[in-house]
Amino acid sequence: MADWKQISGGLTTISVGSRTHVWGVNSLGQMYRYTGHDSNPWIGIPGKAVDIGVAADGTVWHVNSGGGIYRYTGDQPS
Repeated sequence: MADWKQISGGLTTISVGSRTHVWGVNSLGQMYRYTGHDSNPWIGIPGKAVDIGVAADGTVWHVNSGGGIYRYTGDQPS
């Protein structure tokens, strides 16, 4: 495992759109975005999900436990 570096945290699903667009969901359904900093790797994102998907352009979608589909808009200007 010399070519792998462990990042702290615990996720049940992860989605990577690019090196800077990494998101995941833990066993409680909490969503996280990777910060790029190994000392504090994850920032919590409001909402609950069972699955998450990230595109190369940074667009993020998730599905909740009721089957609802959501697109993340927290990074877009109001």
